[in-house]
Amino acid sequence: MALMKSLRQNKTLQSIYTDFPISALFSACILVWMLPFICLIILFVFPAALLLISLILLLAGWWWAAKASLPDSLFARLIPMLLPLLLLLLIFIYTLHAYYEHPDVVLVIFQISGALYCSFLLTFLISSERRYSSTAKARGVAYLLGFILLGFILASFGPFVVNVFFYTPPDDAIKPGKEASVGHIELRPFIKSGMLVRPSSTPSLSITSEYPRLCGVCALFPVYAAFAQSVYAGLDKKSVSEIVDCSDSSIYLPLLADCADILFGTTPSQKQRDYVAAKGLTLMETPIGREAFVFLVHRDNPVRSLTQAQIRSIYSGRISNWKELGGPDEAILAFQRPNAFSFDKDEYDSQRIMQRIMEGETLIHPLREHRSNEVAAYRNRKNAIGYSLRWYATTLFSSSDIRLLAIDGVDPTPENIRNGTYPFIVPILAVAARPLSSQSKSLLEWITSPEGQDLLERAGYVPLR
Repeated sequence: MALMKSLRQNKTLQSIYTDFPISALFSACILVWMLPFICLIILFVFPAALLLISLILLLAGWWWAAKASLPDSLFARLIPMLLPLLLLLLIFIYTLHAYYEHPDVVLVIFQISGALYCSFLLTFLISSERRYSSTAKARGVAYLLGFILLGFILASFGPFVVNVFFYTPPDDAIKPGKEASVGHIELRPFIKSGMLVRPSSTPSLSITSEYPRLCGVCALFPVYAAFAQSVYAGLDKKSVSEIVDCSDSSIYLPLLADCADILFGTTPSQKQRDYVAAKGLTLMETPIGREAFVFLVHRDNPVRSLTQAQIRSIYSGRISNWKELGGPDEAILAFQRPNAFSFDKDEYDSQRIMQRIMEGETLIHPLREHRSNEVAAYRNRKNAIGYSLRWYATTLFSSSDIRLLAIDGVDPTPENIRNGTYPFIVPILAVAARPLSSQSKSLLEWITSPEGQDLLERAGYVPLR
């Protein structure tokens, strides 16, 4: 009984009990603000609404402190009001995992929610301290300044700390390997400890001036970067970066702007051809190798092979359960690639190839990221299926948990790609839009020679012969 009486007389507990409704109210407000579509709509569509809501909360903080029955202890007065900020931090840590591919969205929501609540808390503190003696006011001002400083530190470095210590991507996400990322410095030419393959013997070609400028899709960067490293003499890792580059969007712009001489990619789409023709140019294509367009599933998926018709049925929506294909009774998660923001609004290479495989049938709507409107990245779940170029699936995103499907009973092995039995073979092309210089012609001749084809094969691609 004495303990219960002591607890009832505790001013801190009294304050929490007395002020709990307002704390719960603003905790609920934070939960509402954590809904992304509300936060982002207000931020981008109605930015003036943020100012209006902040003003309302400023007035609410002043009014509440003026009307509420508050204890003498500043600490006791602050505890109920700081609880929502702790809740906000916990929500931030939790949602960062769900939004692991879009941490910027989480950060925006976190900052908006925190700023709105701090609007209330600021005037609450100022108004509540007006009631007390000068000594208490001075102490309150000191606390207030300390709180503002702490808030600034948390807003500046808190998300970074949380990201480092609490952020872990879902286990079913396929992530680029550290050693294979196209953007990794070790895949750039003229890096001493680099990962680019090198010729087995001294190349018969050496270019010492007027170096052909090379660009292309990132999936082919390791091979044409190796070409440059093998035959470009007199360059280093810094100077070559101005001559050799890659991109997965707007890949034809360097050719059209005369910023590149040769582009390495797959078969151009009709949109790309039309766009180039509208500029008074013609694409000149030289085959240099072969790739495969592959379909991948989780290694535990019992389905080993699909027909071309079954692929089209999956991605048109006619087949939606693995049971129809001899697999488990689970819905098929059919992942796609997003559209690229390219000059002609065309798709990525893999998405464009997929459109050709569909033979005029309409693709189903792609899966979307949780609580966002972007096309979902591939998740290696046991009921998933996705597609890619073989090099991406076996090198850049290499994982023991994925397996490449056979198509019409034919596996996408280098031998089956070379002999043409695998159905979805993609030509690797060197494309030019203007007459080639003598140096560019010499480079293409070397690439298609036995020396160049050997280098292409050891880089992980399939040569012409």
